[in-house]
This record gives sequence, C-alpha cells and structure tokens, in this order.
Amino acid sequence: MIRNTDEIELAEKSKVILPLIEEAIKAADPYARLLNTVEFFKENVKGRKIVIAAGKAAPRMFDPFREISDIGFAVSNVKIKGGLEAGHPYPDYNSYEAARIISGILKNTEPADTVIFLVSGGASALVGDYVIGPERLKRVTKQLMNAGANIYELNAVRKHLSYLKGGRVVKMTEAKIYSYIVSDVIGDDLSTIASGLTAPDSTTFEDALAIIQKYKIDDETVLGILRNPERYGLTETVKPDEFPYERVKNSIICKNSDALAAVASRAREMGLNAVSLGTIVKGEAREEALKLFSFLKKAQEKTVIVSGGEPTVTVKGNGKGGRNQEFVLSLVNFIEEGEVVASVGTDGIDGPTDAAGAVADWTTKERAYKLNIKPEKYLENNDSYSFFEKVKGLIKTGPTGTNVMDVQIMIKL
Repeated sequence: MIRNTDEIELAEKSKVILPLIEEAIKAADPYARLLNTVEFFKENVKGRKIVIAAGKAAPRMFDPFREISDIGFAVSNVKIKGGLEAGHPYPDYNSYEAARIISGILKNTEPADTVIFLVSGGASALVGDYVIGPERLKRVTKQLMNAGANIYELNAVRKHLSYLKGGRVVKMTEAKIYSYIVSDVIGDDLSTIASGLTAPDSTTFEDALAIIQKYKIDDETVLGILRNPERYGLTETVKPDEFPYERVKNSIICKNSDALAAVASRAREMGLNAVSLGTIVKGEAREEALKLFSFLKKAQEKTVIVSGGEPTVTVKGNGKGGRNQEFVLSLVNFIEEGEVVASVGTDGIDGPTDAAGAVADWTTKERAYKLNIKPEKYLENNDSYSFFEKVKGLIKTGPTGTNVMDVQIMIKL
C-alpha cells in the first residue's frame, strides 16, 4: 500500500485520509474477483485453455489462471513470470515483441480451443502492434497527451495505427473468447479500454485523422498512414454490426465506481459522512480541482467527498509531475484549517514519476511559506512533483497491480 507513510507531513488528524486511499486501491484488486472464474473454466471447459494477460493489472490477473492454462503469456509494465516487462506509457521493443507473441499464439489456435483474455489499462502501450516504430509512436503519443487529448481521442488514433486493437484480435482466431477486463476509462467503454483488444469499435480512420489535425500533430508519416491505410496492410477496426458476439464474451470485473464505493463505506465505518460524486473527473486537472473543491467548501464538518475519473493536463512548462499531483497543487493556496485533499492513480503511477499522487492540508501551505516556495509558480511550470517532494506531500505506493483510473478524496474534519 502506501510505502512512504512516515515521510508524509500532515496535521495528525489529517492522516485519516491515508487509510481511505489504501481502501480505494484494495477495492480495485482483480485477483479475488477472478478466483470463481478459474473454477468455472476448470470444471466446465474442455479442450486447450489459452490465457493471454495484457496491462498494468496483468500480474494479479494472470496468477489465478496459471494452474489451468495450457498456453499462457502475459505482458505488463513490471516483471512478470511467464511474460514480458514492456514500456509504459510509451511502447518499447518488448511491447512489439509481446504483440508478435500474441499474434503467433492466436494464429495457432483451433476452433475447439478456449482463449481467455485478461485485459487492463496500459495494454495500448504494452502491446506494440503498430505500423510505426516505438520512437515515432512515443513522439506522437506524447504530443497528443501534452496537447490535452483525452483517452478516447488518444486510443482512437492508436487503434487506427494498430493491427490487433479495435477488435481485430477476434478475427485472428476461430476459438471461443472470454475477456475479463479491468476498466480504466470513464463510462467503462469496452472499445476504449486497452484500445478495445477484444471489443467492437465505431471509430474510423477519418476520426483518427481528424484528431491528429485537431491537435496539430505535424507528422507526415502518420498522416499518410491514416489517409491510405491499405497501403500499410491496415484494415478498418471491427464494427458492431460485424462483431462475432456469439463466440466472444467481454466482462468488466473491476471499475472506478468499485473504488469509490469502498472509500465511502470505510469513511462511514470511521464515523464520517460520505458523499460520492461518481466517476466524473475528465477535464483539465486544475479546473476540475477547483470545481470539486467547491463541494467541500459547502460541506458540513466530518464529511468525506470522493470522486473519480482521469483529468488531463495541457503541459506548458518543463517541470516534472502528473495529473493527480497537479490536481492537488491547484488547491494548496485555497485549503483552510480542517480541510485535506488527495488525488491518486490507482495503478500507483502518476505521469512519468514514481509517485501515485499527492496529498495536502492547511499545513502544506505553511511549510511552503517557510521554505519560500510559491505553489502557483510550480503550477505554472507543471512542476508538481518538485513542489510536493519539498513539502513532503507525495504518495508513493509503487505499481499496485490494478488500474481503475484516479480517485480524489476531500475531507472536512
């Protein structure tokens, strides 16, 4: 759970927020939810069982299936037995190797086989089935993210530079497919989670091209591919009216609302009032922060307000940080005595940093003042990590083995 609890500086009563953060991550763990599923396959499914896990939650999802898999492979952003550690948030050469292995496994299946996909967020990068190489894809992905593209837009582009995603996986085999999915997108849209490996997709090459043009991504190679995909061996993603629903079953087993419900339940057990705003956070981090903070200002004492989602950050500075850290930094100057705010990524990774997110209360501003550092200057430079490192507000969990987006917790004590 939180590895650096002793290093986090808050008022003593503000530390009530820390077990609530841990509860959110615990509730998103897919391991226990898959145990009954394993028993089902063990008792009811004959023939070869082929298990493929891809995403940040792959280690926790793959483990229960090891004993029943005749063929198994996994790829994640951490070391994993029986698989590959690959790049995230940007693909590396192991990502491309993972895609090659998955393709090879699927091409050698038979109709009598059963393929079990274990899918979680991060697979868009970890499975590098792209027509362009990792360095170019990294550059384009980074440009889109820094320009403020949301996950739907980002994955619409990635699906149309891909050979497997957007449901194309299901065309590579005639076997029955069961796909168990940890959702990391608002609305739990199957076509967006992990770029829709096993799900139908309604977006088109024209949509992807429009997104590239909207954010002024000036890459002639990518533009050329999206304008003439057939030249590169790319087919359109699998549309809903052609999807083989009769042999492909997609099931979401963990989602952001599970984490929010767990936080609210634990808060009530601790004698606090709990209000869940739902999975609603999707705009600019600093704007979403101020919007949500207004609810805390109106709340009564002993109230916890919890929300979830995935804000974006339009990067204009050259600092180091992530969307959760920026969310909290946006509020440091406004937090008054008796108020505490945290925002964390349930995967334990916030942007290109080793922190899951950040936490602040009224003493955070006091420490900043004593150190002669101004929150607004760090916010202007998108340097939230450096700020919270100095005032001791970083939350570090390490990779958690799950990924159901972010959770924001605000308390009026």
